[in-house]
Amino acid sequence: TARFASTLAILGGAGVPLLRALEAARQTLSNDRLSQSVSEATAKVREGVNLAAALRVEKVFPPVLIHLIASGEKTGCLPPMLERAAQTLSRDIERRAMGMTALLEPLMIVVMGGVVLVIVMAVLLPIIEINQLVQ
Repeated sequence: TARFASTLAILGGAGVPLLRALEAARQTLSNDRLSQSVSEATAKVREGVNLAAALRVEKVFPPVLIHLIASGEKTGCLPPMLERAAQTLSRDIERRAMGMTALLEPLMIVVMGGVVLVIVMAVLLPIIEINQLVQ
């Protein structure tokens, strides 16, 4: 969604009509569900519904994106608001990735500890068995 908002902001800032910009921005999406939602929203915009309302109906876009688009439509400054939405969504994605990384580090330490334990047991068990046979 950040890429979608950024593409829409760039195209809108360059003076591309909204319907063409929506179609071009839709093509940057790799998620089929989002792409379908943008197609449906584009059809609604073509019928005269404003962009924020059309995206709100689809219920797949983050509320922050919809609120910023609505604000941009009301003030007549849609491209800057789309750029702000793209930045906000990018920061959110980055924050989530950092959170996942923070959770992954302890998990990897535990997994590596398990691997070391298996290796140590594989070495020590035969030695212990030989020692018991000798006695």
